[in-house]
Amino acid sequence: MDGLQLRNLCASPWGSPLLRDINFALASGDVLGLIGPNGAGKSSLLHCIAGGLPASAGQLLLGGEPLADIPTRQRARCIAMQVQHPLLNFPFTVEEVILLGRTPHASGQRGVRQILREVMAATDTAGLARRPYTQLSGGEKQRVQLARAVAQVWREEDAPQRLLLLDEPNSALDLHHQQMVLELVGQLASRGCAVLLASHDCNLLSPRVDHLLLLDKGAQAAYGTPAEVLTREMFSQVFAVQVHIQAHPGNGAPLVIQR
Repeated sequence: MDGLQLRNLCASPWGSPLLRDINFALASGDVLGLIGPNGAGKSSLLHCIAGGLPASAGQLLLGGEPLADIPTRQRARCIAMQVQHPLLNFPFTVEEVILLGRTPHASGQRGVRQILREVMAATDTAGLARRPYTQLSGGEKQRVQLARAVAQVWREEDAPQRLLLLDEPNSALDLHHQQMVLELVGQLASRGCAVLLASHDCNLLSPRVDHLLLLDKGAQAAYGTPAEVLTREMFSQVFAVQVHIQAHPGNGAPLVIQR
């Protein structure tokens, strides 16, 4: 079976449930948007898929194989994650941070440099290459961490299944770089990489994802196309806000306007 599958996934790492009965499938080349209120479990779900948070029940499959059965190094070739709040306090250069993404792979030096150039161009980080990571702005650090994750799954030959997990990759970015991230996600998807992207900006996700997964209090509240998930009833029930929903004049995707 192609791609990622979650079947009744639960996680209770400290005795209290963080995730309950999550079910969805994400095929190679598809983009899934992950939405929900603060504390709904979005980051927890991403960490569970990445292997940083143990599942307490259910199944987590990649390419039809239980993720827990895949050796750590092989899993690192398949799955890359950009975390929301990275802890990196060593004075690595930007180039060194991005190259960490190639650690699971046995690429030759020439191949690594080519990947580095391509990824830095795609993430607008080439001009930062020699700068210490610790001296960057918040938005610059976010782009560098995106580049590190993208470098890990950049080539189609890196792994038979590739999955990129992004936890609010646009939260510190200006409009130009937000657009850049979304174009990069589309580029990776067109080359067979599955992408799971968490964001609070429903309008940013709506025209660019195949499906949306809505979490609320650790449970799956809705899953479907943006038109199926982004409804006035949903926003009233889950977010306790009143909104208007109309078709975007440019692309027809649901456009959410808060009253």
